Amino acid sequence: MRDDVKLVLVRVTLPATVFVAGLILIIIGGEIAQGAGVFLIGSSILGALANAYMRLALQSNEDREREEARRQFMEKHGRWPRRDEI
Repeated sequence: MRDDVKLVLVRVTLPATVFVAGLILIIIGGEIAQGAGVFLIGSSILGALANAYMRLALQSNEDREREEARRQFMEKHGRWPRRDEI
């Protein structure tokens, strides 16, 4: 399986499936099943938030690396690089 497909399965499909399972338990279950459904929904939301925070952190690192490359260009050439130069 390709890495892109694996990422989509883990990032999107897994939390969505757990969320739907939680909704089903809340709708058709008894008191204990409804409690489990609430737990599953909360778990899926926390998983999605953790994924979002990790993706934001990785994006922030890429931004820092680009900024560092621009600063090095500035030191070497004495001017700030244009968009197409880095």
